[in-house]
Amino acid sequence: MRPGGVRLTRRGWVVLAVAGLLVVTGLTITLVTMSGLPDCTVRDGDRVVELDRDDVQAAATATAPVVRRGTSAPATADAVGRATSLSAADARALAAALTGEERAALSCDHGGASSPEPDTLDSRGLTGRAAVVREDIQSGFGPMSLGGFAPGGVSTGHMAGSAHYEGRAIDAFFRPVNARNKTRGWALAHYLVAHADRLAIDTVIFDARIWTARRAAEGWRDYRVDTDGKSRAVARVLAHRDHVHVDVAD
Repeated sequence: MRPGGVRLTRRGWVVLAVAGLLVVTGLTITLVTMSGLPDCTVRDGDRVVELDRDDVQAAATATAPVVRRGTSAPATADAVGRATSLSAADARALAAALTGEERAALSCDHGGASSPEPDTLDSRGLTGRAAVVREDIQSGFGPMSLGGFAPGGVSTGHMAGSAHYEGRAIDAFFRPVNARNKTRGWALAHYLVAHADRLAIDTVIFDARIWTARRAAEGWRDYRVDTDGKSRAVARVLAHRDHVHVDVAD
Protein backbone atom coordinates (compact mmCIF):
# COMPACT_ATOMS: atom_id res chain seq x y z
CA MET A 1 0.00 0.00 0.00
CA ARG A 2 1.52 3.31 -0.99
CA PRO A 3 1.62 6.10 1.57
CA GLY A 4 -1.39 8.17 0.80
CA GLY A 5 -3.23 11.23 1.86
CA VAL A 6 -6.17 13.04 0.46
CA ARG A 7 -6.10 13.49 -3.28
CA LEU A 8 -7.66 16.79 -4.34
CA THR A 9 -9.02 17.47 -7.80
CA ARG A 10 -9.36 20.96 -9.28
CA ARG A 11 -12.59 21.58 -7.34
CA GLY A 12 -10.96 20.60 -4.06
CA TRP A 13 -7.93 22.82 -4.58
CA VAL A 14 -10.06 25.78 -5.63
CA VAL A 15 -12.38 25.41 -2.67
CA LEU A 16 -9.40 25.38 -0.33
CA ALA A 17 -7.78 28.32 -2.09
CA VAL A 18 -10.94 30.39 -2.14
CA ALA A 19 -11.79 29.38 1.41
CA GLY A 20 -8.42 30.75 2.41
CA LEU A 21 -9.16 34.23 1.08
CA LEU A 22 -9.86 36.54 3.96
CA VAL A 23 -11.59 39.86 3.44
CA VAL A 24 -10.67 42.12 6.33
CA THR A 25 -12.67 45.24 7.14
CA GLY A 26 -11.63 46.74 10.44
CA LEU A 27 -11.84 43.82 12.85
CA THR A 28 -14.31 41.84 10.73
CA ILE A 29 -13.02 38.76 8.87
CA THR A 30 -15.19 37.17 6.16
CA LEU A 31 -14.43 33.61 4.91
CA VAL A 32 -15.30 33.01 1.24
CA THR A 33 -16.17 29.38 0.42
CA MET A 34 -17.80 29.15 -3.00
CA SER A 35 -15.99 27.75 -6.04
CA GLY A 36 -18.62 27.94 -8.81
CA LEU A 37 -16.89 25.31 -10.94
CA PRO A 38 -18.84 22.72 -12.99
CA ASP A 39 -18.56 19.05 -12.04
CA CYS A 40 -18.23 17.93 -15.66
CA THR A 41 -18.00 19.42 -19.13
CA VAL A 42 -18.69 18.05 -22.59
CA ARG A 43 -17.58 19.55 -25.88
CA ASP A 44 -20.20 20.05 -28.57
CA GLY A 45 -18.31 21.52 -31.50
CA ASP A 46 -17.18 24.97 -30.36
CA ARG A 47 -19.64 24.91 -27.47
CA VAL A 48 -18.73 23.66 -23.99
CA VAL A 49 -21.65 22.37 -21.92
CA GLU A 50 -21.30 22.51 -18.14
CA LEU A 51 -22.91 19.55 -16.39
CA ASP A 52 -23.78 18.39 -12.91
CA ARG A 53 -22.05 15.19 -11.77
CA ASP A 54 -25.32 13.47 -10.82
CA ASP A 55 -26.76 14.15 -14.27
CA VAL A 56 -23.65 12.81 -15.98
CA GLN A 57 -23.58 9.64 -13.90
CA ALA A 58 -27.28 9.02 -14.42
CA ALA A 59 -26.84 9.55 -18.15
CA ALA A 60 -23.79 7.24 -18.29
CA THR A 61 -25.67 4.50 -16.46
CA ALA A 62 -28.68 4.86 -18.79
CA THR A 63 -26.51 4.93 -21.91
CA ALA A 64 -24.39 1.82 -21.22
CA PRO A 65 -27.12 -0.74 -22.04
CA VAL A 66 -28.12 1.34 -25.07
CA VAL A 67 -24.53 1.15 -26.33
CA ARG A 68 -24.56 -2.58 -25.64
CA ARG A 69 -27.62 -3.00 -27.86
CA GLY A 70 -26.26 -0.72 -30.57
CA THR A 71 -29.30 1.56 -30.57
CA SER A 72 -29.40 4.69 -32.73
CA ALA A 73 -28.12 8.11 -31.67
CA PRO A 74 -31.63 9.69 -31.37
CA ALA A 75 -32.72 6.85 -29.08
CA THR A 76 -29.62 7.35 -26.96
CA ALA A 77 -30.23 11.09 -26.64
CA ASP A 78 -33.79 10.29 -25.63
CA ALA A 79 -32.51 7.92 -22.92
CA VAL A 80 -30.17 10.64 -21.62
CA GLY A 81 -33.03 13.14 -21.64
CA ARG A 82 -35.22 10.80 -19.59
CA ALA A 83 -32.44 10.13 -17.08
CA THR A 84 -31.60 13.80 -16.54
CA SER A 85 -33.07 17.29 -16.49
CA LEU A 86 -30.94 18.44 -19.43
CA SER A 87 -32.23 20.38 -22.41
CA ALA A 88 -32.58 18.48 -25.68
CA ALA A 89 -29.41 20.10 -27.07
CA ASP A 90 -27.35 19.30 -23.99
CA ALA A 91 -28.70 15.75 -23.87
CA ARG A 92 -27.62 15.23 -27.49
CA ALA A 93 -24.13 16.55 -26.73
CA LEU A 94 -23.73 14.29 -23.70
CA ALA A 95 -25.15 11.30 -25.56
CA ALA A 96 -22.67 11.82 -28.40
CA ALA A 97 -19.80 11.51 -25.89
CA LEU A 98 -21.25 8.59 -23.93
CA THR A 99 -21.87 6.60 -27.10
CA GLY A 100 -18.35 7.28 -28.34
CA GLU A 101 -19.47 9.29 -31.36
CA GLU A 102 -17.44 12.21 -29.99
CA ARG A 103 -13.94 11.37 -28.81
CA ALA A 104 -12.22 12.83 -25.73
CA ALA A 105 -15.27 15.07 -25.31
CA LEU A 106 -16.36 14.38 -21.73
CA SER A 107 -14.26 15.28 -18.70
CA CYS A 108 -15.20 15.37 -15.03
CA ASP A 109 -13.53 17.01 -12.07
CA HIS A 110 -13.58 14.08 -9.69
CA GLY A 111 -12.10 10.65 -9.07
CA GLY A 112 -9.44 8.97 -7.02
CA ALA A 113 -10.01 8.32 -3.32
CA SER A 114 -9.40 10.01 0.01
CA SER A 115 -8.22 6.84 1.74
CA PRO A 116 -6.08 3.81 0.81
CA GLU A 117 -7.36 0.27 0.34
CA PRO A 118 -5.77 -3.05 1.34
CA ASP A 119 -3.26 -4.58 -1.08
CA THR A 120 -5.01 -7.95 -0.86
CA LEU A 121 -5.83 -9.48 -4.27
CA ASP A 122 -8.91 -11.55 -5.01
CA SER A 123 -8.93 -14.85 -6.89
CA ARG A 124 -8.58 -13.01 -10.19
CA GLY A 125 -5.60 -10.97 -9.00
CA LEU A 126 -7.45 -7.68 -8.48
CA THR A 127 -7.74 -5.34 -5.51
CA GLY A 128 -11.18 -4.68 -4.10
CA ARG A 129 -11.66 -1.44 -6.03
CA ALA A 130 -10.42 -2.93 -9.30
CA ALA A 131 -12.76 -5.90 -8.85
CA VAL A 132 -15.70 -3.49 -8.48
CA VAL A 133 -14.70 -1.75 -11.74
CA ARG A 134 -14.53 -5.10 -13.55
CA GLU A 135 -18.01 -6.05 -12.35
CA ASP A 136 -19.38 -2.61 -13.17
CA ILE A 137 -18.04 -2.71 -16.74
CA GLN A 138 -19.57 -6.09 -17.44
CA SER A 139 -22.84 -5.17 -15.78
CA GLY A 140 -23.24 -2.09 -17.96
CA PHE A 141 -21.68 -3.15 -21.26
CA GLY A 142 -21.94 -6.92 -21.15
CA PRO A 143 -19.20 -9.53 -21.55
CA MET A 144 -16.07 -8.20 -23.21
CA SER A 145 -12.41 -9.06 -23.53
CA LEU A 146 -10.72 -7.94 -20.31
CA GLY A 147 -7.10 -8.47 -19.30
CA GLY A 148 -4.06 -7.09 -17.54
CA PHE A 149 -4.64 -9.20 -14.42
CA ALA A 150 -4.26 -12.86 -13.45
CA PRO A 151 -4.65 -15.07 -10.37
CA GLY A 152 -1.81 -14.28 -8.01
CA GLY A 153 -1.04 -11.04 -9.85
CA VAL A 154 1.07 -10.20 -12.91
CA SER A 155 4.78 -9.35 -12.94
CA THR A 156 5.59 -8.87 -16.63
CA GLY A 157 4.12 -7.48 -19.83
CA HIS A 158 3.56 -3.89 -18.75
CA MET A 159 5.56 -0.70 -18.36
CA ALA A 160 7.71 -0.19 -15.28
CA GLY A 161 5.66 1.04 -12.34
CA SER A 162 2.37 -0.01 -13.94
CA ALA A 163 -0.67 -0.31 -11.70
CA HIS A 164 -1.20 -3.73 -13.30
CA TYR A 165 1.59 -5.09 -11.10
CA GLU A 166 -0.38 -4.09 -8.01
CA GLY A 167 -3.67 -5.55 -9.27
CA ARG A 168 -5.16 -2.07 -9.58
CA ALA A 169 -5.60 -1.95 -13.36
CA ILE A 170 -7.77 -3.53 -16.05
CA ASP A 171 -7.49 -3.43 -19.84
CA ALA A 172 -10.63 -3.65 -22.00
CA PHE A 173 -9.73 -4.69 -25.54
CA PHE A 174 -11.36 -3.35 -28.70
CA ARG A 175 -9.72 -5.21 -31.57
CA PRO A 176 -9.10 -4.84 -34.43
CA VAL A 177 -8.40 -1.11 -34.50
CA ASN A 178 -11.20 0.26 -36.69
CA ALA A 179 -13.87 2.95 -36.63
CA ARG A 180 -16.49 0.78 -34.91
CA ASN A 181 -14.14 -0.28 -32.15
CA LYS A 182 -12.91 3.29 -31.67
CA THR A 183 -16.51 4.30 -31.02
CA ARG A 184 -17.05 1.42 -28.59
CA GLY A 185 -13.80 2.18 -26.80
CA TRP A 186 -14.61 5.86 -26.34
CA ALA A 187 -18.06 4.96 -25.02
CA LEU A 188 -16.41 2.91 -22.26
CA ALA A 189 -13.68 5.50 -21.63
CA HIS A 190 -16.23 8.28 -21.13
CA TYR A 191 -18.37 6.04 -18.94
CA LEU A 192 -15.39 5.42 -16.66
CA VAL A 193 -14.62 9.14 -16.39
CA ALA A 194 -18.27 9.87 -15.60
CA HIS A 195 -18.15 7.37 -12.72
CA ALA A 196 -14.58 8.08 -11.61
CA ASP A 197 -15.52 9.18 -8.10
CA ARG A 198 -17.99 6.34 -7.48
CA LEU A 199 -15.44 3.79 -8.67
CA ALA A 200 -12.34 5.51 -7.17
CA ILE A 201 -10.72 5.70 -10.61
CA ASP A 202 -7.32 7.36 -10.95
CA THR A 203 -6.54 6.95 -14.67
CA VAL A 204 -8.23 6.20 -17.99
CA ILE A 205 -6.18 5.83 -21.19
CA PHE A 206 -7.42 5.17 -24.72
CA ASP A 207 -6.49 6.01 -28.29
CA ALA A 208 -3.32 7.91 -27.31
CA ARG A 209 -5.26 10.13 -24.86
CA ILE A 210 -5.19 10.11 -21.06
CA TRP A 211 -7.44 11.40 -18.28
CA THR A 212 -6.32 11.40 -14.66
CA ALA A 213 -8.12 12.37 -11.47
CA ARG A 214 -5.02 14.21 -10.29
CA ARG A 215 -5.02 16.46 -13.38
CA ALA A 216 -8.74 16.41 -14.11
CA ALA A 217 -8.76 20.18 -14.60
CA GLU A 218 -6.81 19.63 -17.83
CA GLY A 219 -9.33 17.18 -19.25
CA TRP A 220 -8.07 14.63 -21.78
CA ARG A 221 -4.38 15.06 -22.63
CA ASP A 222 -2.13 13.54 -25.25
CA TYR A 223 -0.64 10.25 -24.09
CA ARG A 224 2.95 10.10 -25.26
CA VAL A 225 5.00 6.93 -25.17
CA ASP A 226 8.28 6.01 -26.85
CA THR A 227 7.55 3.72 -29.80
CA ASP A 228 10.88 4.13 -31.62
CA GLY A 229 12.01 0.86 -33.14
CA LYS A 230 8.70 -0.84 -32.39
CA SER A 231 6.50 -2.52 -34.97
CA ARG A 232 3.21 -0.91 -35.90
CA ALA A 233 1.32 -3.57 -33.95
CA VAL A 234 3.39 -3.02 -30.79
CA ALA A 235 3.14 0.76 -31.15
CA ARG A 236 -0.65 0.49 -31.22
CA VAL A 237 -0.64 -1.45 -27.97
CA LEU A 238 1.77 0.96 -26.26
CA ALA A 239 -0.33 3.95 -27.33
CA HIS A 240 -3.50 2.17 -26.14
CA ARG A 241 -5.07 2.35 -29.59
CA ASP A 242 -6.62 -1.09 -29.16
CA HIS A 243 -7.64 -1.08 -25.51
CA VAL A 244 -8.96 1.09 -22.72
CA HIS A 245 -6.77 1.09 -19.61
CA VAL A 246 -8.34 1.95 -16.28
CA ASP A 247 -6.69 1.94 -12.86
CA VAL A 248 -8.02 2.70 -9.41
CA ALA A 249 -6.64 4.54 -6.42
CA ASP A 250 -4.36 2.53 -4.13
